[in-house]
Amino acid sequence: MWTAWYVAALSVVAMCSTYQETNTVLRVTKEVLNNAISGSLEQSNALHSALREVPVGAGGVPYNDFHVRDAPPKSPNGNQLGGNYKYGHIETNDNTAQLGGKYRYGEILESDGSIRDLRNGDYRNAENAYGSHRGHGRYRSAERAATVGRLHRRELRPGEIPPGVATGALGPGGLLGSGGMLAAEGILPGQGGLLGGGGLLGDGGLLGGGGILGVLGEGGILSTVQGITGLRIVELTLPRVSVRLLPGVGVYLNLYTRVAINGKSLIGFLDIAVEVNITAKVRLTMDRTGYPRLVIERCDTLLGGIKVKLLRGLLPNIVDNLVNRVLANVLPDLLCPIVDVVLGLVNDQLGLVDSLIPLGILGSVQYTFSSLPLVTGEFLELDLNTLVGEVGGGLIDYPLGRPAMAPRNKMPELPPMGDNTNSQLAISANFLGSVLTLLQKQGALDIDITDGMFEELPPLTTSTLGALIPKVFQQYPEPCPLTIRIQVPNPPSVMLQKDKALVKVFATSEVMVSQPNNVETTICLIDVDTELLAMFSVEGDKLMIDAKLDKTSLKLRTSNVGNFDVGLMEVLVGKIFNLAFMPAMNAVLGSGVPLPKILNIDFSNADIDVLEDLLVLSA
Repeated sequence: MWTAWYVAALSVVAMCSTYQETNTVLRVTKEVLNNAISGSLEQSNALHSALREVPVGAGGVPYNDFHVRDAPPKSPNGNQLGGNYKYGHIETNDNTAQLGGKYRYGEILESDGSIRDLRNGDYRNAENAYGSHRGHGRYRSAERAATVGRLHRRELRPGEIPPGVATGALGPGGLLGSGGMLAAEGILPGQGGLLGGGGLLGDGGLLGGGGILGVLGEGGILSTVQGITGLRIVELTLPRVSVRLLPGVGVYLNLYTRVAINGKSLIGFLDIAVEVNITAKVRLTMDRTGYPRLVIERCDTLLGGIKVKLLRGLLPNIVDNLVNRVLANVLPDLLCPIVDVVLGLVNDQLGLVDSLIPLGILGSVQYTFSSLPLVTGEFLELDLNTLVGEVGGGLIDYPLGRPAMAPRNKMPELPPMGDNTNSQLAISANFLGSVLTLLQKQGALDIDITDGMFEELPPLTTSTLGALIPKVFQQYPEPCPLTIRIQVPNPPSVMLQKDKALVKVFATSEVMVSQPNNVETTICLIDVDTELLAMFSVEGDKLMIDAKLDKTSLKLRTSNVGNFDVGLMEVLVGKIFNLAFMPAMNAVLGSGVPLPKILNIDFSNADIDVLEDLLVLSA
């Protein structure tokens, strides 16, 4: 058993190594990839998989760490929202209520950590702290300081006022001095003043502690993020896809979508609408089986245009920032898998190229990838090796029947893609020759023609042939029906030239006479070299070939009626090939040659150009 398996494995390896020759090339632009990804999104249920609960708790391993890097180090806590802070915690300094004011109005925090109480008229704390002389104002000045050298100027101690300033704006009656506008009895800090107790910004005021901005302090709205629960994606619009080719790498993919999320918080229901750009760097690789694969290297989400409806629009900007932090952490884990699913569907389309496609009833065609696809800034190039096989038989190795050392034509360079071309398929003459070789091996090109089979032909009798070759009339004076047996013993050859496709067919034409008792006697055997003009078109997903007889050349091989000038039969043989052989051959070719099924490319309206050793379809 193991021996049989080993032999079979070696056979497969030998077949793959023997036939990895490029004879078909496909080029596609980013628009083709764009359409393939968009079509996969429309036809799949990838979006529905994201309509679920948003895990705002102890989030797992980040998407990119899980998919493309080693697992990240664990945080001291398991409840991250983008940092090492507890779930819902906002980084501030130690003063957790600084926006509302931890200190009472009239108090100032000094640089040494002490608190100066400005509500007492004598400000003794400040004076005692700095050793001020009584009777010289509330702020100590440096004007009495000892004069020192310029390079040895004494630095001011905390709380000291430079000379000249103490008697100015900060002096008695000045802006900040005793009785000034900003002093304790002034209009701003005074009791009932703008910044004083009960004032606009004071303790208990509109924007002070307990006011609107006080809500932003400890226990205020900024801490409600830890109360956000039950976030659920309820709607996801069909993404708008854009693709950019990365030379030598793969593609850069961008999906723009809008997401609707519902949830709850400590202060009410949340209705969130957010615009999301999902960006992914995708590498084009080759798996172990020889198929190309699009693999995500990194995926990120960029949030924008967040709109949160909360308590009829209460402080939406602040809530937006909070929700942004939550969503920026959890949405990649929810939306990046959509890219995985879509690329999986595109990879499946790339894999379809390897399926066996029937070639009429006689054989099959299989496209395989012969090398790693090439990515440039303009297109993605896929090199294909096309295998043509017989039904229940082996592969057709064109040119069959030629000497073993006969060189094959290498795949020529493709012409540049046109400005309006998104797909370009180049088929070599070798591949077309393989298709005709299959038909020849199966005997599909052989035909027996009898009298009356084709109305356009003259009567196929000894009388007709005797009018051209007198010896036939002498041997068969009574009219007897003829059978013309045309056989193609060798594979046809295909030659592609600029704007011209030639198919050379070597055939033998055996002329036989039918006598009583169904006895057939050969009159002569003629070698016929023909040149056919091939014309191409596309119907559906098949390349159609229609051949037309261009010229024939006859050579008498054997004769049972003696030697004769075979040129006398050129007109008759030409009519037989043109009116009988060619329709039969075109009927066999009418099944068409299957084109590669890949990325939903449609070549039905493609422009077809015949170049040197190359047939190019541009769509």
